[in-house]
Amino acid sequence: MEKKNITILELMSKPEKINFAFQPIFEVETGNIYGYEALMRPAPYTPMEVITEYARLERLNEIEGITTYYAAKQFLENKLTGKLFLNSFPSAFVTDEMMVKVLELSKQNFKGGRLVIEMLEYTEFNSHAHYKKTSQFEKAKTGQLVAIDDYGTGKNIDEECINFYNPDIVKIDHALISKIHTNVTNQKALIDICNYLDKKGIIILAEGVETQEEYDYLKNYPIKLMQGFFLGKPQIFKDYSN
Repeated sequence: MEKKNITILELMSKPEKINFAFQPIFEVETGNIYGYEALMRPAPYTPMEVITEYARLERLNEIEGITTYYAAKQFLENKLTGKLFLNSFPSAFVTDEMMVKVLELSKQNFKGGRLVIEMLEYTEFNSHAHYKKTSQFEKAKTGQLVAIDDYGTGKNIDEECINFYNPDIVKIDHALISKIHTNVTNQKALIDICNYLDKKGIIILAEGVETQEEYDYLKNYPIKLMQGFFLGKPQIFKDYSN
């Protein structure tokens, strides 16, 4: 394990040196890359350690800004194709100062709905944060899409999420997808979820697809997108930490 000779705050004070890994998301019908999810890799710490510390300090807006700007910057520098999925906290938003920098990136590079704001489950719904976030991107005219992460986790808030965010894309949680080809209980749950989302015209994405068997089974459902280690692992294309 890498020695932690730097504090989390010291590490994050130089966000330009934070690496992001990008995991591909594939279209089931064509096999083409639909886009990439940006995943912060703040070595020697885990993303959750960083999130926990900044949540304790009530400074999640700073992580939101770092993720939004630097993930987008690295996505463009690595010339990746398709859409960029940016993880976002329900209770946080990018500061106006950081948003100015984001707008400079977005003017030419993220037109036509190339940005997907992926709402995480770590914090509670926050109407003010969501309005602030969406209005900022609307001003940038990026035509961003909204996705919900970790859907179907059994916390009885899934329908509330749909009503609150009115998402374009819903990512089915890997806990439901794991061994789906043999788990009858999860199969029945997935049928209900897919019927519900499909009737609403929401794009369904299965995440955590790790085996050929899972992939083959899921193709029987109205699932348009898949993501997981079987299809492609997160990759750091360039090391920015040096």
